[in-house]
Amino acid sequence: MLGLFFTLGYLIASSTATRSSVGKTGVPPVNDPDYKHQAPYFDAINIPKAWRRLTSTRVLRQKVTVALIDTGVKYNHPDLVGNLVTGYNVIRNSTDTDDKAGHGTMMAGVLGATINNSIGIAGVMDLVNIMPISLEENFVDEPEAASLQYAIETKDTRRIKIILMAFSGNILRPKVAQKIRQAVQAGMLVIVTAGNYGINVTVDKRYPCALTQQLTSMLCVAGTEQSKMRLGTFSNFANYVDIAAPGDKIETTSTLVSYDQFTGTSPAAAIVAGVAAMLYSLAPGLTPADVKKIPKSTSRKGLKDSTGKVTLPFGRVDADKSVAMLIPR
Repeated sequence: MLGLFFTLGYLIASSTATRSSVGKTGVPPVNDPDYKHQAPYFDAINIPKAWRRLTSTRVLRQKVTVALIDTGVKYNHPDLVGNLVTGYNVIRNSTDTDDKAGHGTMMAGVLGATINNSIGIAGVMDLVNIMPISLEENFVDEPEAASLQYAIETKDTRRIKIILMAFSGNILRPKVAQKIRQAVQAGMLVIVTAGNYGINVTVDKRYPCALTQQLTSMLCVAGTEQSKMRLGTFSNFANYVDIAAPGDKIETTSTLVSYDQFTGTSPAAAIVAGVAAMLYSLAPGLTPADVKKIPKSTSRKGLKDSTGKVTLPFGRVDADKSVAMLIPR
């Protein structure tokens, strides 16, 4: 893996994220005023350490495009506007992806709210282009399949590396499954959620999450408490879930007020998407299978279910250990 990275020939440069203050006692790693609310769960998964590693490298990092299939994104939110790129609305066949429902804006904030801009919060990933693909609130077969098809068709021209979508159900819908397979075949990493019923779905499977058993380029994400190594009471779990991340009271951007809290496997998936984007920013030539493997293999093991009694077969993401696979000190 390391040999592959250094043979790609990236240039020496620095990036725009935080650098000097990480690790100083009592000093926040970023100047975003609401970071204090994010610190417990960002520290738990070593996001600040990953930021420091990323910004101390002499490798020229690249921006990473994430296609966010959701309700759209509030286009003029001051903490998002710098990281948004033109998307598409599959319901209206237009580029109007403004968010009337709110979920997509919350996903976008967790993933990529602007870091170090002296307002609001910090997203997980600094060098990100968030490309909204809006199906508004139509989470049914045709709009979901059409959204995936749009990502497939524009993958090369828009340089899409990751598809992030946070919908889950107990029925395998053939059209959606087919498009997910096509997206994976096209070379994109697809990140999905385990769902929010707080139950074991090993037998009564949830889709598209369960497709991860068949696809080496899909990550299914469960949600944990903020800092404890314990699954949130809201989160589904199964032996096929790949990884978990904090999903309880996650600070994010909002359409109704400037900022709000977000609970569920959705923000957990957005966090994992941010970590995956960190890897692509360092080594765009990585395969989606590589980018799936790294967070899984470096995750912190010993995660318990919500009762604290059962050890789960998947771990909690560790951003710094993931990044260290590519740029060890």
